[in-house]
Amino acid sequence: MRRRAAVAVLAVAAGVALCADLVAGDRPLVLHRGGATDVWPDGPRGDALRAVLTADDWALWPPIARDPTAVRAAGAVAPLAPPSRGHLLGTDDRGRDVAARLVHGARTSLAIAAGAAAAATALALGLALLAVRAGGAVDAAVRVACDVVAAAPPLLTVIAVQGLVGARGLVPVIALLAIPRGADTARLARAGLRAALAAPWTEAARAAGAGRGRLLVRHALPHAAPALATAAAVTAATAVLAEAALTFLGVGAAPPTPSWGELLAQATAHDLGWWLALPAGIAITAVAWALLALARRDA
Repeated sequence: MRRRAAVAVLAVAAGVALCADLVAGDRPLVLHRGGATDVWPDGPRGDALRAVLTADDWALWPPIARDPTAVRAAGAVAPLAPPSRGHLLGTDDRGRDVAARLVHGARTSLAIAAGAAAAATALALGLALLAVRAGGAVDAAVRVACDVVAAAPPLLTVIAVQGLVGARGLVPVIALLAIPRGADTARLARAGLRAALAAPWTEAARAAGAGRGRLLVRHALPHAAPALATAAAVTAATAVLAEAALTFLGVGAAPPTPSWGELLAQATAHDLGWWLALPAGIAITAVAWALLALARRDA
């Protein structure tokens, strides 16, 4: 039951992230104008398009017909407005629609989570294979390097590096979150590979003439795959929480990129407006819980 609920939450979050432009935006899905019907048309959008539509024209809008970066709605700016018919979850401190930014924030958070998990897993697998394949001094050097890197607090590392370099954006955040998690995961992968190489079935394959490379790929790697999958889910959950924390502190996604952490930061700065804090907090908690639930099940 818990696994199905976790999968359902992640499926909904992934669907919203992938189809964010279809769920929230000021571009019509279908436009009938001047006797012609266009799907996902180019040209005027939002209020500019509504102003030129005639009685014979019609448009099918997304469920949330608001641009996540637009500060004006119907020609007016309404910062920190509570939920209403025009803005289902109110507006932020610049008058942007919170519901639209919540939807597009899913794309930001899940992109960082997926990117960090993929990069950390690839790094861990490469280091583990290198250590086990080479052995000796290389194995010891990889093990020590992973211990040192994994010991550094990820959030403090990201803040320190971004403070020194000044780079902001999704790619730097993904890279800086993936490196320590990759080093930590590499230790698990290395242990799994070494245990598989000492297993009876691997010894039998070695006696049959299999080389070390074949033993690693065909026999040891499948044995370590479950641990890598569990670590990837933990990395993704950590990345979702870390992205929200970093953006909350002002060192995450660069403005005006929609982010769940940004909504939490605005809520803190403006008397804890519930329409800013509650939806974003629920979204972060639900996605992180679902990822950790899957990781626990796999473990």
